[in-house]
Amino acid sequence: MNWISKIFKALFWAVIFIAPMYVVWIFERVYSKDPPLWINSVLGLLSVWVFLSVKKELKWAFGFWVGILWFYWIGFSFEYFGFAYLIPLIAVAVACIYMVILALSLWSEDLIYRGVWLLVLSYIHPFGFDWLVVDSFFAYSYFGVEKYEFALIILGILLLKRVEWRIFGVLSLAMALDIASAKTEGVPFDVELIESHYSQDFKWQRENARAMTEELVGRIGEEIGREKSLIILPETAFPFVIEGSAYFERLRELSKKATLVVGSMRRGEGGVYNSIYVFANQKVQIIDKVILAPFGEKIPLPQWIAKYLESVFLGEGGVKILSGNAFGEFEFGGEKIRAVVCYEGTSPKAYELAPKYMVVISNNAWFGSSIESSLQKNLMKYYARKNHTTILHASNGSRSFVIFP
Repeated sequence: MNWISKIFKALFWAVIFIAPMYVVWIFERVYSKDPPLWINSVLGLLSVWVFLSVKKELKWAFGFWVGILWFYWIGFSFEYFGFAYLIPLIAVAVACIYMVILALSLWSEDLIYRGVWLLVLSYIHPFGFDWLVVDSFFAYSYFGVEKYEFALIILGILLLKRVEWRIFGVLSLAMALDIASAKTEGVPFDVELIESHYSQDFKWQRENARAMTEELVGRIGEEIGREKSLIILPETAFPFVIEGSAYFERLRELSKKATLVVGSMRRGEGGVYNSIYVFANQKVQIIDKVILAPFGEKIPLPQWIAKYLESVFLGEGGVKILSGNAFGEFEFGGEKIRAVVCYEGTSPKAYELAPKYMVVISNNAWFGSSIESSLQKNLMKYYARKNHTTILHASNGSRSFVIFP
């Protein structure tokens, strides 16, 4: 097999492997709804089969293509810092990191070796970035998402590859089914999830801030007029420090009629916090973002390197994003609701103690029409099912929706 043939064969298998993620993206973009569960049930099984079956001589090319297809969008935000030319370089660098990880996992064609790697891949977090979760391929499927259920799926595919053991493979897959996941529950709140579609360059222009903010305040008034009792706005809906501004007092006044959950910033020592403001009965609770996105909000490198890179990309007068101390919750309708910001909604740490309800606010305009928002949605569905959490997600730049466990 020559090297050109290897590259295209690896691409073919990589496309099949990553297909469950793109199905979520297609249904989100084209149909504005979740994919039918049967599609990713089948494609998820096919992904596991591909991983167990791909020839080891394709391991480097396969790993690279998977890295590109899964994470090509990571550098898109650099466009807004004046470094758009770095986007393809970042995509290749990220793909190379995952190429190494996946090449190691495919080093041997021994099925047990690969099965074990499939189980542990979700624990490998380069630079703290924890989105390589193959288990999440089954988030929108009839199969369960617990680790033991993923192990049963892997075992089932392994046994199906042996003619004499196929009946046991079918039984193993049957044991991994979780038909209850197909049921849709309701939300006991009269909630409105505000969806907006301001581009990131528009949001960052000072001259646009007032018009955008006035529009959002107007939408809050409209939803109060419709007697909504809980109104949730996206991350940095107000892209400035809201405390001390006239809008702060206006929102407090509006909170007489409804509870408002608003994304904005809070000034701290040496920087700002990416925060959630909860306005209820003219009282205000502030919840700061705890888990910052690697490279987007923090640089997970030694301090001397991180400080230098911050000066390069942000400039000497750049604003540093600070990290909060603990996850926060607010009370509404007799329930405690955990409130997190964007990347936190895809972190298992945010789901500690399995909150019954969670508000996630996002600004996905950083990544345009890429697959990023669908990857985020898929991971939130995965953790919602694992922790029996109902997620209320309000977003700018992508669809707002409710995720049921």
